[in-house]
This record gives sequence, structure tokens and C-alpha cells, in this order.
Amino acid sequence: MTTTETTPSYILPREKWWWLGLALLLVLAGWLYLRGYNVSLPYFDHVDEPHHLLAAQHEIDFGHARGVFHEAYPPGMRTLIYLLLKHIKPVDYHHGAVLPALRLITIATWMLSVVLIALLGAKLAHPHTGLMAAAIWIVNPWVVERAHWVLPDGYLTLFSLLALWLALIGGLHGRRSFCTTAVYCLMIAIVFKTTALFLAPIVLLLPLAGVSRRTLTRHEARRQLIWNGVRFAFFLFWLLLIYPTLESHNVYHFPVTEGRITLPRLDKMRDYLIPVLLTFQTITGWAITAAASVLAWRYRGRVNAIALMSVSLGAVLWLMAFGILPVRGDQLRQFFTLGAFLSLLYATSLTGVFYFLEEALTRLPPPPPQFSIFPPPATFAASLASHSAAWRQPAACLSRIGRAGAQLHLARPS
Repeated sequence: MTTTETTPSYILPREKWWWLGLALLLVLAGWLYLRGYNVSLPYFDHVDEPHHLLAAQHEIDFGHARGVFHEAYPPGMRTLIYLLLKHIKPVDYHHGAVLPALRLITIATWMLSVVLIALLGAKLAHPHTGLMAAAIWIVNPWVVERAHWVLPDGYLTLFSLLALWLALIGGLHGRRSFCTTAVYCLMIAIVFKTTALFLAPIVLLLPLAGVSRRTLTRHEARRQLIWNGVRFAFFLFWLLLIYPTLESHNVYHFPVTEGRITLPRLDKMRDYLIPVLLTFQTITGWAITAAASVLAWRYRGRVNAIALMSVSLGAVLWLMAFGILPVRGDQLRQFFTLGAFLSLLYATSLTGVFYFLEEALTRLPPPPPQFSIFPPPATFAASLASHSAAWRQPAACLSRIGRAGAQLHLARPS
């Protein structure tokens, strides 16, 4: 076994079976997510859906959203609804008429998140890893029950994963344009929810991975890091000083933060992590998975260390974000991106088991001929060829034709 880590020169998987498997998984995801997209319509069942719709309608009617939301609330969801209300909804229709279209757009973001999870998993270890992570994520009831609500969580998850994937591709393959686009995607994720701000260190520093992989020179990586930092500094200037984000603690039932910032505590982070783990399986199952992850260390030469460290660090930083900024409201809603990272780590552990079984099967001796149910492939192919040649020869019985009256019939062979 070699410990030399190799990175494929191509960005997207080239295996046709991988794309076929991803297409089947997307069909499954669409079937699960679309089943409940029209629940409660034409009424509003989730309390946040009318809040976002009314905030966008107030923007159109009065130029501000003070009547519904404090203006410090992240504007991503309100801006998206504003575009539909302003340019697509007929004038004489109620603002709730755009809700079915908004739910379909939200479901599309969750399905695109499935694609990004599969791409990240394929970059982690093996193409199978991406498909396993996507399958684990799709069938999670925690995701299925909430995928159709018009909430910023799906957009936050999509753009956070997209930023991480683009930064990985940019660092591992020396694509500086990917690194720049990753920063802009992270900005969009922060506009939907400021929690994505904690992923900024990973996205900004991943171009340095190109130096270790020799896809970028030190000068190119340093220049990329400086320019990405300048872009992000301008964005933070707008977010913290121009847009009143620092007044968000005045928002009634603001779902993420309170007016105080504390140091992350391990007991609080544990209390946040356990409910997310239970959405996948029991704690005992996670313990077995953690034990199986030792096999992934055995085959560490086949695992992309930089991608694994990025996903693991992203999960830790996301958990620390809510250790620093206490959660109010629907606690589980804030951890969808953490759940996506956990599904990737879970699939990586299963990939270690897959590698172990593959190695064990290759080391097994071939069965003796007398105990073999099926003949060896070469013998079977030769036998099949001989039978085909025999069928192509004219049968002996066809040459003996007897005549009975005016009819011809085949003579019975001896």
C-alpha cells in the first residue's frame, strides 16, 4: 500500500456510471421533496413564510421593511421574494400567489446541494464517496420535512457548499478564477444568513493548498490570497458598517444570535451536535462509524487530505459559530450545512470499509474447479464460441428429406 496521495487532473468525475447514479439520486430527491411542496396552500403553515413575503411587500409599498422585520435582518431571502413580487406577480394578485413558485425554487436549491455534496465526496476519496454522501443526505427525514419551506436555510447550504467546492478546485488545480468565485459565493451565503461568515477562513486560505500541490507558485497564491482578502474586507465594510447588521439583536425572535457573544463551550457544542447526529442514526451507530473510520486512515493514501481537513474544519467552525452566538427559535434549522459536512464524513468512513472489502476480496485465492459453481471466464467463453460454431453448421438431419405424396417432411434422424 502506498501513502502517496494523488489528485486526479480532472475537475469533474469522468465515470459514466457516476453521472447515471447521480441522476437517479436526483430523481429520488425530487420525488421526496416535491411530495410536500403544496402543503397547507393556499394558507401559510410555517410562520416564517408570511414574514418574508410581507417584508418584501413592504419593500415594494413603503421602501422599507420596518413594519415586519427590523432592517438588520439578512436581506437575501427578502430580496429574492422582492424580485418575484415586483417583476413576475400580476398587479391584481395577492402577494401569496408567488409562494408555489418560491417553494419550487427552494426545492431546486436543495437538489443542487445534493449535486455539490456528491462532487465534494468524489473529491474527498472516491466517486463512490460522493454518491454515498448524497444518498445519505437525501433520505434524511430531517431534510425531507423542511426542504419545501421558503426559508433561507436551503440557499445558505447551497452557497456555502459551492464556495467550499470552488475554493478546493481552485487550490488543488491551480484555478485562480475558481478561488475568486468562491469568495463571491460565500458573500451570497452570508447575505442569506450571517452564520456562513465562519467559513471565511477556509475559503480564503485554500489557495495556499496550490503551493503544496505545486499547482500555484508562492507568488500566485500570495497574490490570490491578498486580493480575496481585499474583496472580502469591502464586503465586511458594507455588512457591518453600512448595512445595520450590528443591530440584529433588536430583531424580535431573530433565529441565530442574541445581543451577547460568548466563548464557545464544549458542553453547549455537544448539546447542539447530538440532535444533528440523531437525524442520521443513533449514537451507537455513529460510534460504530467512528470505529470504521480507522480503515479510512489505513487507506489514507487514497483520501484527499486537504479536502478532508477542509470539510472537518468546516464542521467544527459551524459548530463553534453557535457556541459563540447562542441559538433561539428552531434550533435544528441552523445546522443544515453542518449536516451536509457530517454526511460527507460519514461517507468517507464507509469508503474505508469499501476499500478494506475490495482488498480482502482480491487477496482471496480462486476456488478449486470442483467447487466452482460457474466455469472460469476463459472456459466459458471458449465453450460459448464452440456452441455458436456448431449452431452455424447445417444439421445432418436436414440433408435427408423424405417424400410422402406431395408434401416434404424432415426424416427422423437415426
